[in-house]
Amino acid sequence: MKIGISGLLFHAGNKGCEALSYAFLNLIDEIAKKQKDKIEITIISTFPAKKFLKAKGNYRTCMREFLPKYTYKNLNIGFCFYKIVWGKYMISSEVKKCDVVFDFTAGDSFTDIYGRRRFFVRTALKQKIIDMGIPLVLGSQTIGPFQDKDVRDMAVKVINGCKEVYARDQISADYTLKISGRKPVLTTDVAFALPYTKSEHKNNIVSIGFNPSGLLWNGGYTGDNQFGLTVDYQKYCREVIRSLLKKYKVFLIPHVLSYQTRNVDNDLIAVNALKKEFPSLAVIDDFTTPMEVKSHIARMDGFIAARMHAAIGAFSANVACVPFSYSRKFEGLFDSLGYGRVIHGCSDTTESAIEKTLEWIEKHAELKKEVIACNRLASEKTNQLKDNLKTLLYGEE
Repeated sequence: MKIGISGLLFHAGNKGCEALSYAFLNLIDEIAKKQKDKIEITIISTFPAKKFLKAKGNYRTCMREFLPKYTYKNLNIGFCFYKIVWGKYMISSEVKKCDVVFDFTAGDSFTDIYGRRRFFVRTALKQKIIDMGIPLVLGSQTIGPFQDKDVRDMAVKVINGCKEVYARDQISADYTLKISGRKPVLTTDVAFALPYTKSEHKNNIVSIGFNPSGLLWNGGYTGDNQFGLTVDYQKYCREVIRSLLKKYKVFLIPHVLSYQTRNVDNDLIAVNALKKEFPSLAVIDDFTTPMEVKSHIARMDGFIAARMHAAIGAFSANVACVPFSYSRKFEGLFDSLGYGRVIHGCSDTTESAIEKTLEWIEKHAELKKEVIACNRLASEKTNQLKDNLKTLLYGEE
């Protein structure tokens, strides 16, 4: 079995993108083990010209930056590169050896809410794979919204050209059916399958984790409240933290890390600003993989997160969780699990968002019970996804 994967990263500042990647490999490795097979994985990625030159042509040194940091007993992992020349994709013929290609679009980028360019660049690769006659599967992800008609038309063409389409929430599934006439397979986020290490408290101090989003802190990529928040996000962070520090040990935990200070999609910008204002805050940023950061999050008694996969990390580790939503991907996923403790950043007022967050965290023990109950459904959906993937790859037993 030869599987191509695209729209997944194993070395990225965004630990959410990495969480998808490692969790998917974990699922495929389990399937291969059960089938007593050795699956060939081909990572489809743009040719790293700058990294190649920086490594002075040392191929092995360069490739280490693309391979997963872990090995898998039942997987052999390699590469297939492409280049964009004059707006057209040039892909190595090696991709034709794949029995199927899974494309995840980083989990939430099959939409135009992040801009037309991101959509067209990533979707053109999908269409190229379809045009090459290679079965393409849209991996479990948020689908839409597509506000622009040109974007929507291209999305529908790709959706109907796929071998299979997985939607990670009911809103995405309904939306896909509405715009394309195709009914996708309803699943959940593969990051629920991300492994982690659970460690217990060594004291009785209540620990609350806070994941600030650099993207929201900076007003989106455009800097002008790109996502239409009705909540003053910086005020929300400051007031919630100010109140939490009166009762709890509070940890700032970034989930997108960049050491380029001009990168607006960088949680460290918000972390550093908040740490300067509230010196008693503790900061946890000593991790390199999503499994490590999830293990840190799992030690918390409560967790507030504006990054989707930081929230999923807490939720799947049975931590009392308050996600802060800036797009329907949050409501779509958590509503599908029957979990309603979400701050609606695009409709709540600043004051109500602060009040609800503090009220829910105050009752973190009760909130944890809700998370555990809803997480059972997430586990069922993850197992169903694994079974569906096995059937797609190997057929019915």
